[in-house]
Amino acid sequence: MNTPNNKRKRESMERIERVFIELLQTKELDEIRVSDICKRAGLNRTTFYANYTDIYGLADAIRNKLEGEVSDL
Repeated sequence: MNTPNNKRKRESMERIERVFIELLQTKELDEIRVSDICKRAGLNRTTFYANYTDIYGLADAIRNKLEGEVSDL
């Protein structure tokens, strides 16, 4: 069952986001590839694309998440 609150889906998204942020420490956004993220996160590309449209969609999702956390303070 693939629901928005599915534990496996949340964990996959957290791994993708964590690896993406790690890669941003050493690479520019346009140098990061979906395959780089999936390889380091140990996930399939299908999992990435089930949750994000592309690298820029991932970056937007993280930015929105951070902005939401800041506005909650």
